[in-house]
Formats: sequence, structure tokens, C-alpha cells
Amino acid sequence: ATNDEAYARFLSVNSWDAKTTAPRMEESLRWRERVKPESVRPRHCPTLCRQYAWLALTNGPGSNARTASVRDDEINNDSTVGSRNGRRKRQLPLDPPMNPPPLQVWARTRHGLPITYFRAWKWRPHEASKAEQERHMAYLMSHLIRRMPRGVSRICVIFDLHGFDSWMLSYIHRSVDILRTHYPGRAGAMVFINCPSYFSTVWRVISPWLDEEIKSKVYFAPREVDNVDKALKFVNGKALKVGPV
Repeated sequence: ATNDEAYARFLSVNSWDAKTTAPRMEESLRWRERVKPESVRPRHCPTLCRQYAWLALTNGPGSNARTASVRDDEINNDSTVGSRNGRRKRQLPLDPPMNPPPLQVWARTRHGLPITYFRAWKWRPHEASKAEQERHMAYLMSHLIRRMPRGVSRICVIFDLHGFDSWMLSYIHRSVDILRTHYPGRAGAMVFINCPSYFSTVWRVISPWLDEEIKSKVYFAPREVDNVDKALKFVNGKALKVGPV
């Protein structure tokens, strides 16, 4: 994004107050200089990229959207292939890849927002270092931004909370802090599906971590919206903001 676009996003979540915005932008610029989000690649966060927990949805032959919600057909962390000396382990490709697979395109909402599908049952952030978690979140956000068409500056994330557990909260807090601090004005739709029965209690913990701008983009889908296809239809029925203002 250009400096003017970034400034507009930071201003928009700080009540258009330049004095409040300036130090927050400076903090984010220092973070970007340290992490270099645009230079992060899957190889820099391999543990988390092999979990396939954050899918950049695609359309086309063999699209990952077709099987994304299938929980009894999960991809294992390792697969085995034959060799002369028996069987050896082969690791899966890192995901999401920088470019879509052949004959596929990145999926977007009808509004043009790029879509990432989070699968709680595959997320194991404790297996990675804090530094890798930070790089991974920077990579995911940069990936979403690269998938934006002209005129769109916001994202859509579908959070499938099947398999969610309260131990994830500290890692969620860390991820939210990166989004809120360094990517203000990027949330277009944060859609929650398959929430556990106790999630209203959990939400009371998470909600204070979010600013009002992000909260206004949160949608809790009805219980019958229980897979990625239904979630896409749900979000496509909403009137969503696509730009910074």
C-alpha cells in the first residue's frame, strides 16, 4: 500500500486524530523494518505452514474449497513414500503457496475481499516459536493483501472453530495484537462458524482485545452454517465495506 493509503487506514481507526495516529504508525513502521512482512516466505515459518490451518481459498479444478471443511480427511504432517531401504518420510508442501496451483485462482467474496479459511482443529501454534508465529501472521496478512483486486483493501477470514480449545487464547491474543496494531482497517468480514456452546463466555475474554472497528466486522453465523460453502453464501449476503473509509 502507498503511504497515503496506509495513513488513511491508521487515521480511520483512530477517530481521524493525527496526534494519536502518528506514534502508532511509527511503532508499526519499526515492526515492519524488523519483521519485513513482504519478504517473509513459507520457508521462514515451516512448522505452521505445514499444519494447513490457514487456507488461502481457491476456485477452479481441484480447488481446496471443496474439501476444506472435511474433518475426517485431514492431511497428516508427514506422508511416506517407498524407497530402496523401506519407507521414508516426505513432508508436505508448505501452505499457503505464494501462487495459486495450476488452473486455480484465489477465491474472493462477491465484494472482492480475498478469503482465508481458518481451521481450529489443525492449528497447533505451541509447536512453533514466538518468532515463527509472528512471521507466520505477517506472511498470512501479506498474502491476503497481494490477493486484493484494485479498489479493495480489506480481507475476509472464516474462522471454523470446530476443535477450538481455551488453551489457544494466549496465541489468539498475540495474533489479534498483530492485526490490530499493524494492519488497522484491513478487516472486512470476520465470520465465525461451528462455535462451541461455551464460546459466548470465551468471546467475553476476546472482545476487549479488539477495537471497535474490528468488532463491527465480526459475524457469528447461524448454527446451520457449518461448512465453508455455506459460510461463503452467508458472507456474500452481507453488505461489506471494501475500502479504508
